[in-house]
Amino acid sequence: MMGKLDPNRLKLSTRITWNYALIFTSILLIINFAVYASTQIYNRVASSTEVSNLSSSMITMLSQRDEVSPEDIRSLGVIPPYYASVTSAKGSVYSIEDTLIGNEDGKLVLRRPGRETTSLSSSEKSLTRGEVTYSVVVVKDLNVYRFLNTVNLVTLIIASLMGVVVSYVVGIYMSRQSFAPIIKMTKSAAAIGPSNMHDRVILPEAKDEIRDLGETFNGLLDRLDDAYSNQAKFVSDASHELRTPLTVIKGYTDMLRRWGKDDREILDESIDAIKAECENMALLVENLLFIAKGENRKLNLSPARFNLRDMLLEVDKEGDFNLKGRDIVVEAESFEIVADRKMIKQLVRIFVDNSVKFTEAGSVITLTAELKGPSYVMKVIDRGEGIPKEDLAKIFERFYVADKARTKDKAGSGLGLSIAKWIVETHKGTLTAESEQGIGTTMIVEMPVDIIA
Repeated sequence: MMGKLDPNRLKLSTRITWNYALIFTSILLIINFAVYASTQIYNRVASSTEVSNLSSSMITMLSQRDEVSPEDIRSLGVIPPYYASVTSAKGSVYSIEDTLIGNEDGKLVLRRPGRETTSLSSSEKSLTRGEVTYSVVVVKDLNVYRFLNTVNLVTLIIASLMGVVVSYVVGIYMSRQSFAPIIKMTKSAAAIGPSNMHDRVILPEAKDEIRDLGETFNGLLDRLDDAYSNQAKFVSDASHELRTPLTVIKGYTDMLRRWGKDDREILDESIDAIKAECENMALLVENLLFIAKGENRKLNLSPARFNLRDMLLEVDKEGDFNLKGRDIVVEAESFEIVADRKMIKQLVRIFVDNSVKFTEAGSVITLTAELKGPSYVMKVIDRGEGIPKEDLAKIFERFYVADKARTKDKAGSGLGLSIAKWIVETHKGTLTAESEQGIGTTMIVEMPVDIIA
């Protein structure tokens, strides 16, 4: 037994064809019905007007004559399919063509030899002359339209059937023409894979919605291509950054195995080096996890109201213990903000740690903050080496470290500033850097006072 047809399992082109044919057929049937019905109404109205005019003419004739004959009635135009009768109070009846117009159960009946008709259009009028009252009845046999109605009905049915066929054929043609560029785009999209990620779907020449769809899809492919490239670069850079400390650790463990067992100096040097590299790896892994969680939207902000100046003073106090040889100065207005306190503090620490790497011992790192309407501006200013102009636009990219900074005492993974940028953008703010070699660097953050508002 065949199952019930599910329209959702049909192709879109087939559904469009059927819908087009259904709509066109429905409209055609409505028009044909309206034509047929209007023809019927017109015939009845025209017939009613005609018999009314004839009855008025007969009344006029009776008003001018004492008696009328069938010939007189015919002279007025009362010939089949028009029939008339005149009845006086004396009972005299004048009729045409051996017909009799009677009344049964309140309904006029036209009787002729061998048949009887009730499908009539009639007009009844009366005239009183002296003591005599004349009753005039004029009818039209509507069966005269039967053949014409049949012809009209058959013609409309044939036209409807032809319309169904034509609408279906036109629907197929239109759907094929409409879906041709989509099919072409689908084939070109299906051909795109890992080996040809840079290919794009073929766009139709017409500037229509289908081209807009293709351009949107190509835009999506561009973003996926960029994300794929960035992911590959991320994995490559992360592997490179992890390989360096692992190589160092392996080198020191080999040295310990050969000579460190009996040489105290080599043992201490190796342990210190391995410990430092492990700390670097732990920080690198922590930063990588932070970025991964941020991109996967697994890091949720925890907004809270706090005083920004108090938080900056905490960073200053912690720096007194951790940043030997650097002096942090806080020059900030006292005001409250609504943000993720932990992330804002991490943001400031990233800037401070970065400044420490590129400043001399005894240098001053200044933290400032001021209100600007619904936003506030926070700056971290140092008087260090500065950043070359060619590197300034790239410092927020992942794993980017200026070549001149790739020294052992200033080594870094290049993730800190990219994390800082993510934190600022997540707080609906902007991050810029101003720097000049030999003078120093200023990190400028502008964010809304209330990220919830």
